[in-house]
Amino acid sequence: MQKGMPRRALLKGSVMALGALVAGSLGGCLTSQLYESRASNEVYTETVSQFYITADAQSFVILGKKYHYFVRVDPELLKAIQSDLHGKMQAEFSQILVNAGQNLDGNLLLRIPGLDQLDARQVDEAKALGFVVATSQNALLHRYAIRGSRFKSKRDISAYQANALNSTYTLNFSAYREKSKVGQVLLTPVTLTADGVLTILALPLLPVAFMAAQPFRVK
Repeated sequence: MQKGMPRRALLKGSVMALGALVAGSLGGCLTSQLYESRASNEVYTETVSQFYITADAQSFVILGKKYHYFVRVDPELLKAIQSDLHGKMQAEFSQILVNAGQNLDGNLLLRIPGLDQLDARQVDEAKALGFVVATSQNALLHRYAIRGSRFKSKRDISAYQANALNSTYTLNFSAYREKSKVGQVLLTPVTLTADGVLTILALPLLPVAFMAAQPFRVK
């Protein structure tokens, strides 16, 4: 320290140094907290044998053992499912992320393999549905965003599902989970009536014939 440094300048320098030290410490704490929160994500799977759609055709519903998932219906996806080509389609799900607000974020890839075995009419129909040609994979592809919400199941009603697909498959989830507090997860609006009908707001859930001719492949 130089001799004769004014007291005010010394005080100012000390305060600035302390501020930098505190800022660095807080930054480290915040980084650590963020790291711990991310590291504590709940990674789990759900085995699914049936998809449902709400009566207003606005949401697909997936019934898991612990949670129910409402996925916003993409009109193009619904058209693909209802088309004559749906029996040729295969599906690949990415891992589905669930954030602190219980919102879903993932992707679904529909694939029509055997491009060289399709006739011109089928290729044109697929293109009209939004599929693109992937010559290197000998297939037609269409990727859809998975967006929606997760709800807590009141009880496991997955065993009550009817009209199951030809094969069950597994969806992978990674859900945000804070160590310091339990996140608020809303209860599902899906209910099971006394005669075994699944409903939401008193309207029945309708089973979806979702690529029943080909099992799903999950990545």
